[in-house]
Amino acid sequence: MFRIPAALALIGLTLSACGPTSHVSYTKPNVSNNTANRNFVECRQEANALFPAAIFTESVPGYGGYGGYYGGSPYYPGWGGSYVQASDANAPLRAQHLSDCMTLKGYQRQVHPICTSAQLDGRQYQPVTRPPASAAANICAARTQGGGTTLIDLSKPL
Repeated sequence: MFRIPAALALIGLTLSACGPTSHVSYTKPNVSNNTANRNFVECRQEANALFPAAIFTESVPGYGGYGGYYGGSPYYPGWGGSYVQASDANAPLRAQHLSDCMTLKGYQRQVHPICTSAQLDGRQYQPVTRPPASAAANICAARTQGGGTTLIDLSKPL
């Protein structure tokens, strides 16, 4: 009786762990936002050209719901079915090349944590126009409505 809710909770917990936990930015003193953005786009285009997407799919066994097949067991109806998992074999190579390219152009890589819901708590904060030269505890990355990410300063509420 409790197996299905427990399985659904486990699946939800597993999927929530798939989201990114940090945001990477690159900084360089005395460089305008336009120049930094242009350099980033050039490096990303070069990485995409050198390491194009190589998508592989595999069928992964999983919970099929009551619409799935019974899995050959009369005791656990609904178990079975599968879903398709896609992965890009070249994604780590692209990310490494992008980082190397920006480093060769004189930028320093900075990692910022993703803002937690407790930190945001329904409030709005001042966006950071330029990443700080060093890691700051009050800077985190928040999701935007368009699906992107922006750095915000938790010490500057709107």
